Amino acid sequence: MEQKEKSFRNLKNRKFTLYALILAVLAFAITIPLNLLASRLDIQWDMTPTKIYNLTDTTKDYLSSLDKQVDFYFLLDMDLLSTDMNSMELYHTLEQYASYDCINFVSFDPDDEPTLTKKLMDLGYTLSEGDMVISCDGRSKHIEASSMYSTQYSTDDSGNMIADSAFFNGENIITGAIEAVASGRDTKVFFLTGHGERQIDTDYTKLKMNLSNRNYDLQELDLAAEEAVPEGTAFVILAAPQTDISKDELRKLNAYLDNGGNVCFWMSPNASETQYKNIESIMNSFGIAMDYDRVKETDSSIHVSDDPYTFRCTVVASEDEVDLTYEIIENYLNQGYSAYMSNTRSFYQTYSADETSLKVGSLLQTMTSTDDMGQDVSTAVGEAYGGKNSKNVKEGQILDLAMYSTSTMRNNAKIMVMGNADFIDDANLQEDYMIVPVSLMLSTFSWMYDSKLDLDMGIENKEQTYDSFFLNSEQAANTASIVFICVPFAVGLIGLGVWLKRRYS
Repeated sequence: MEQKEKSFRNLKNRKFTLYALILAVLAFAITIPLNLLASRLDIQWDMTPTKIYNLTDTTKDYLSSLDKQVDFYFLLDMDLLSTDMNSMELYHTLEQYASYDCINFVSFDPDDEPTLTKKLMDLGYTLSEGDMVISCDGRSKHIEASSMYSTQYSTDDSGNMIADSAFFNGENIITGAIEAVASGRDTKVFFLTGHGERQIDTDYTKLKMNLSNRNYDLQELDLAAEEAVPEGTAFVILAAPQTDISKDELRKLNAYLDNGGNVCFWMSPNASETQYKNIESIMNSFGIAMDYDRVKETDSSIHVSDDPYTFRCTVVASEDEVDLTYEIIENYLNQGYSAYMSNTRSFYQTYSADETSLKVGSLLQTMTSTDDMGQDVSTAVGEAYGGKNSKNVKEGQILDLAMYSTSTMRNNAKIMVMGNADFIDDANLQEDYMIVPVSLMLSTFSWMYDSKLDLDMGIENKEQTYDSFFLNSEQAANTASIVFICVPFAVGLIGLGVWLKRRYS
């Protein structure tokens, strides 16, 4: 009887063991084909809270309805990008753009495709690895690789910068650029005409191409013939006007500024007796005044040989909420470049009842040295030049050659004044000695108006978030160790013990 009962138990154990083996084989038989199928079909699931690896419905709906062919050039091999774990969001996003019939996606290594690289650079773009060029119907947009991600920082008690959060910005910018080239929408910049100003198509053709790379469209504007500054204007430029604007034009510019507009005054010295009363009234309302002079450097070690009107100057660190000069200092001054200005007038800050609503600062100043009294002095002088009442020579004081101002009472309207309009023309734009003021001017454009706003499709930047938990004490760490390590191990041991007991019972 006992032998018979033992044989029954062994048969039962073998039966359970057989069931377990069958289940294991079935699990493998199902799991392996499913994995192979998923691999073959390239099936992926985005489990991130912000769906950072997937296009939003905004982009999907737009691309599905787009009836134009858009060329999308990505200056990096996608196979190389796929191995960069820090760029997985960008990799999967680009793959999805490429899947649409309306997108002709071309990924290439610039060094391996010099002809194609030159073709894109001939559009006026300065390209780097990872940049993108998107074109349609003869229009194109350049997207810099650095714009794809952004990081928010805070400062700890020791003054160290700590990264609080990181975001993927790419989808909003890329979809916005596609929509911009396909729709023909532009960010407009106007050069004022009618006052003897310098002209876009004869003096600033290289600047026009440079700004087009930054998503700006330069046009001329005869404000006297218009009812107002056109809606959507990014900023207005006055380039070396020979006469003053009219009172009617003053009214229109003030209305534009009251709505948060931006104006650049490039006021080259004018030998005539012209008084710029209306132009000066705008500057004065922003806390800036203009001298009728021409700056001359008396120290021969600072100015160009035999030309005291072309001289080295100082880039002033901005104290505004946006540091206009940081990029200049980082990219050029620290590399040994010097800032020069030529044939320039000077400006100075004024004070008014509205000074609390103004943020005024200097961008370029004459160089200084320390006198016997320990005071900062300048060897440059401001010689009286043009105008009717300016007869004095400014000596010994630091002269402002470029300034900026923001008015919070006028919807954060901004102006920038520069004592010369030649520094950025076709003859000077590529000269090494003008690279710093040119870069300063381009930074000022970005400060005045971010052209990426016109590429905004309303797609929120996607935060890089991960599941995590924090242990605030050693006791919490020990508890977590028990829960996540010891308990599963103990359960495993108990299971093994039960199996052995059943196996040999």
